[in-house]
Amino acid sequence: MSEIYILGNGAMASAIAKGISDAYEVIIVARDLKKASSLNFKVISYDEFDMENKNVILAFKPYALESVATQLKGKARWLVSVLAKTTFEQLSSIKAQNYIKVMPNTAAEFKASTTAYLMKNDLFKDEVLALLGTFGKAIALQNEKEFDTAMVLSGCAPAFLALVAESLANAGVKNGLKNELSYELTRACFESFSALFNHSHPAIVKEKICSPAGVTIKGVEALEKKALRGAFFEAFEASLGQ
Repeated sequence: MSEIYILGNGAMASAIAKGISDAYEVIIVARDLKKASSLNFKVISYDEFDMENKNVILAFKPYALESVATQLKGKARWLVSVLAKTTFEQLSSIKAQNYIKVMPNTAAEFKASTTAYLMKNDLFKDEVLALLGTFGKAIALQNEKEFDTAMVLSGCAPAFLALVAESLANAGVKNGLKNELSYELTRACFESFSALFNHSHPAIVKEKICSPAGVTIKGVEALEKKALRGAFFEAFEASLGQ
């Protein structure tokens, strides 16, 4: 079983580690060994770690890149980075034969991540794609500008949808449903929408559900009055940093 070294022990590092653990031997490289040990994987310190000819995933906070780079020795085979808004030029402060920028989401834990990726070159391409495929669907991008935009959809949007789900479930409770039942119905609704979205443009899905003078179009009108689309545009651009 191939070894994968994950630098970091936060939520994303944990999700990826759990998602790939049945296909790879996971080693966590961390500063706080006690905290990292709670992930239930082998843990080593930066002092023990030599990257030479190893496969490495960077999953710490982007601001820590410069300080981490000074602690690392050796040259990795390939370096997968989940660091938001970090360029290939910045990543080159850590030595590797190939660099791959990825933006998964925490559904990686359940092998259901949407992972946008961009490769510096084609070295070890099949290996990297096999890795990404173990924790969800990988979607190739063409350049760093495209990556920054895709990052919001693959990495941030699940949090936006969580607000939608929570709001719908809360509305069900407000109008008389038991909390557990309301959340069960909301989860099932998201599953149903996913199936519809896989077969039709969302505008078509909406049009087919909205009957003349029906209950659905009244709800859609209420959302339009609250400028729901504009709110999502603003949220997207806030995460993008525009």
